[in-house]
Amino acid sequence: MRILTAAALIGVATLAAADDPWFVDVTAQVGLSGGGQAAWADFDADGWVDVLIGGALFRNLSGERFEPVVLPEGVASMSGTWGDADNDGDLDLFSFGGSFALALNNGDGSFTRSAGLPEIPVVNSRGACWVDLNADGRLDLYIGGYEKWEEAVYLDAVLLNAGDGRFTLVWQSGEADKRSARGVTAADFDADGDADVYVSNYRLQPNCLWLNTGEPPMPEVAVERGVAGVAKDEINYTGGIRYAVSGHTIGSSWGDLDDDGHLDLFVGNFSHPPAYQDRPMFLRNTGAPDFRFEDMSADAGLAWQESFASPALADVDNDGDLDLFFTTVYQGDHSFFYRNEGAWRFTDVTAAAGIATERTYQASWADFDNDGDLDLMSGGKLYENRAASGHWLKLRLDGPGSALGAIARVRVGERTLTRHVGASTGEGNQSEMTLHFGLGEQAGPVTVEVTWPGGAVRSYEVPADVCTTLQR
Repeated sequence: MRILTAAALIGVATLAAADDPWFVDVTAQVGLSGGGQAAWADFDADGWVDVLIGGALFRNLSGERFEPVVLPEGVASMSGTWGDADNDGDLDLFSFGGSFALALNNGDGSFTRSAGLPEIPVVNSRGACWVDLNADGRLDLYIGGYEKWEEAVYLDAVLLNAGDGRFTLVWQSGEADKRSARGVTAADFDADGDADVYVSNYRLQPNCLWLNTGEPPMPEVAVERGVAGVAKDEINYTGGIRYAVSGHTIGSSWGDLDDDGHLDLFVGNFSHPPAYQDRPMFLRNTGAPDFRFEDMSADAGLAWQESFASPALADVDNDGDLDLFFTTVYQGDHSFFYRNEGAWRFTDVTAAAGIATERTYQASWADFDNDGDLDLMSGGKLYENRAASGHWLKLRLDGPGSALGAIARVRVGERTLTRHVGASTGEGNQSEMTLHFGLGEQAGPVTVEVTWPGGAVRSYEVPADVCTTLQR
């Protein structure tokens, strides 16, 4: 276990004055620019999280400024997702969109484009995710295929990591089962030691939950587990596919929303006015033995807005529970920020937050200034969090494949605070992989229980108000 005790990483965030906005736009101050999806990662391992914005990479200079980093030609066409593809201890970048590329991290701040990708039968992708699908400790790729309006729906594909920077195509979706994938995200929702894959599909299509069995192909269990959407009459769609009408899902996010130790799911549905189209959904994980989900949306307090897009969960006020930021993409609509009040009730605090973003798919969280609270990248702007109070804990989990799929739990009083290491959080966005826990008034040490990929469980005693690296 390694604890970083630099002054920048220690201390309790101060509470903003009542009349001050919770977030302040510092984009120009730190030298950032650009819209498009955002993916955070400390690629140079200097302790300061960096960011990929719409295909452009920026290095974080001690939380004060960002500088551009040159990527190899052909890398980062639209979006990217970070993971340690070659298990050498640093983070590599898979970029997707209209083309695909893998940039291997050289460990010196530079990248080399890998020649190890096969031909990928996905014509256009809006979402992809790193996940270990065969329990060999190496990260594989699930790539979602999107569509060309009224002409074609494209296949999803799985690439297995064969080591030495090489990947093999082992699966693609069937012609009758094609869907217009928008977001891909993975989490170990059933607590069996491996991460499962959730695909957010558009055009009123049911969403997919692929159960990780350790050997592709994976069974699809979304209807069985209650996360496909609310099925209505069947319709035909482009390319000869047929499905039960559900929702227009753009992005979805995993997180324990009720502090019971199980990963729940927020499904970010765009929806036109007709009531038959699924609205956004809070889905509660009921846990063992079935790990099914129940819809908790009716009394949650969500407003309806037509063009909701990308959700991102984070504990922004350091009170221990996960809050929700939710973007929009129509002119005149606006993004919403909801504070988690507990018991599946959420309060609209958009005005107090001071986050003014319109028409964006960009939403991801990271503590860019290492002050113990989470900051937001959305709408081409970086918003610094100045409202959080209370104690906190940050955990970097060090294991094969960036420890993606690992789950950490912290007991605070009667609550079990749960966070997981994930690669993608909606349509092409990725929040920081360092796990953040708000501890409220808990100032003393806490016990952290980590379920590592593969199912091994270890406990660690760590102090509050530090960033700690835990070894498997």
